[in-house]
Amino acid sequence: MKYDIIVLGSGPGGYVAAIRAAQLGKKIAVVEKEELGGVCLNWGCIPTKALLKSAEVFRYAKNASDFGVKIDGDVSPDFEGIIKRSREVAGNMSKGIQFLFKKNKIDHINGFGVLKPGKKIEVTDDKDKKTEYGFDQVIIATGARSRELPNLK
Repeated sequence: MKYDIIVLGSGPGGYVAAIRAAQLGKKIAVVEKEELGGVCLNWGCIPTKALLKSAEVFRYAKNASDFGVKIDGDVSPDFEGIIKRSREVAGNMSKGIQFLFKKNKIDHINGFGVLKPGKKIEVTDDKDKKTEYGFDQVIIATGARSRELPNLK
């Protein structure tokens, strides 16, 4: 299969570029080895913001009297519920990207992509099956990973 543009990575850079290119009439595929949305949406920025929001709500509840609100009984964090909400927020956003891909006729190729000579990309899926795709242009939007510092585990 050949595409006008293949985007390698579905994080905020990749999925936005793919959607815009599709809106401009290009035949697009996005190669992603994990969930759509990349590290930022699934494990980094978005889940962290959801956790911070839960902490903020907890702080407000603990200090409700400062706002003229009386809460009878204990206010305590439910860590299981906090984590569940964080995962749901990320999951819903990833489903939103899936919807936008479908709406804009963008193919999602699940796997790990490696660029090859001759405007080709080889994608290895989770069963180690390799498939080659052709493209006219490629957008590399592989994002970043956190790095462990030697003094700070």
